Amino acid sequence: MLAVAGLSNWLLALTVVVVFVGATVQASLGIGLGMIAAPILAITDPDFVPVAIIVAVIPLSGMVAWAERRHIDRRGVALTLGGRVPGVVLGALIISCVSTDALGIAVAISVLVAVAVSASGKKLNVGNGVLGVAGFASGFMATATGVGGPPIALTYQHADPPTMRATISTFFAVGALMSLAALTVAGQVSRRQLELSLLVLPSTALGMLVASRYRDRLDPAVVRPAVLGICTLSAVSLLVETLA
Repeated sequence: MLAVAGLSNWLLALTVVVVFVGATVQASLGIGLGMIAAPILAITDPDFVPVAIIVAVIPLSGMVAWAERRHIDRRGVALTLGGRVPGVVLGALIISCVSTDALGIAVAISVLVAVAVSASGKKLNVGNGVLGVAGFASGFMATATGVGGPPIALTYQHADPPTMRATISTFFAVGALMSLAALTVAGQVSRRQLELSLLVLPSTALGMLVASRYRDRLDPAVVRPAVLGICTLSAVSLLVETLA
């Protein structure tokens, strides 16, 4: 597998570690894999993004959603997935004709603005429009860059941890399948990208196992700052990577 992937031992080790950390965070909070891993994976090998992230999210989010299915906000999932459909289509079209650098800068700035608004203390009125827009933005960002967590995370940041995890995970599990299908139809999924995707699955499984032992100990008071911190880290990492 190492020869096929074309990665040195230390790059492979870095990939394993960063995906493990991201998967553990996502299985605990509902988000984190794409935001933490995508920037580093993109530096390691651009072919990791976005396909490997999307492939890893499907089983990761699916297992979390199933384990906490009784906490799912079904109305929220329906509305966000409805908004995600056009976002996925746009993301698949944009990724083939827009500069990666320009897209990375736009995503990073939008996430930082969203974090600033949230940190100001203003609480979103989570109505149908907000959920639809969040789904659209997340679908577009996830399909184009592999980082689709911030819009949905900011929408559900005030929910209790089980509801946040279950709802976001359901959205991501179904939404990732949408994104992968759209990218395939658009001709943006290569054999090498699928081979690299296989490298992240063992670390993803290990992260799920570790998170299952500790996520119920989360204090709701730390969930919101953690979400904002992850979003900020993601945006800054993307910006640094793009401008470097």
